[in-house]
Amino acid sequence: MASPSTLRSVLAALALALGGCTSGTDNLANDQGLVDFTDAGPNTTDAGPNGGCVPDGPQCNNCIDDDGDGFIDGLDPECTGAMDDLEESFATGIPGDNRDDKFQDCFFDGNSGGGDDGCRIHTCCLLDECPPDLQAQYDPSECSVTQECLNNCGSITPPGCDCFGCCTVCDDAGCVDIFTNPAVAPDCDGSSIHDPQNCPTCTQHNQCGTNCDDPCVLCPGQTVDDLPPECNNTPECPGGLTVCNNNTGCAQDEFCNNGCCVRIVQ
Repeated sequence: MASPSTLRSVLAALALALGGCTSGTDNLANDQGLVDFTDAGPNTTDAGPNGGCVPDGPQCNNCIDDDGDGFIDGLDPECTGAMDDLEESFATGIPGDNRDDKFQDCFFDGNSGGGDDGCRIHTCCLLDECPPDLQAQYDPSECSVTQECLNNCGSITPPGCDCFGCCTVCDDAGCVDIFTNPAVAPDCDGSSIHDPQNCPTCTQHNQCGTNCDDPCVLCPGQTVDDLPPECNNTPECPGGLTVCNNNTGCAQDEFCNNGCCVRIVQ
């Protein structure tokens, strides 16, 4: 697996200096090699592979580095999708989301815990060490997922994550599999991924997700600068997802998340 980029501080400074979705921001995104914005101008509706930036839209789809970490929208490891309105945290900022700590459904549909997508499993199916207060109603034999879950959640799950928010997240210190759901880990964010007290470790569900075991697949927190030379600065996408970079973009109903096109939840 490639080592995280050492250019993040420079990118962060550039992003903070830009302060908005200008042609300079577009160039920064293109330098990272994952999105294909045009020069249509700031906050356009037709500038990008997923329909462009949304004026005053969700933080994870407004073409602005809202938290100043050098990662914009779908490149930010704390962005779960186009509806995510909190770029500085693994929480989505969506009312009613991130509530259930004992049972999980699709983490990326904006209503985790809702159970309306066929993806209901116990949290202890995922955590490496499950706290006693979460073990009620836990049955290890009930950790499999349905085909309905695969159909509804597979195409909106970004590379490096399973359907339930167990993700391989990387920074300059390395990569770790952590459970990003704020209902279980409210103090986990991009600055504390190596602290198991804040970000409990987990094992990704092997039926529903798109891991980043391939060295050319980007984990959350990585850019093309972290890829080995044999990848030719081009990421690959697991699970049949389409690569989004300077040469190919996403359909209008898709979102470029970590180098791959994932479906936008309507």
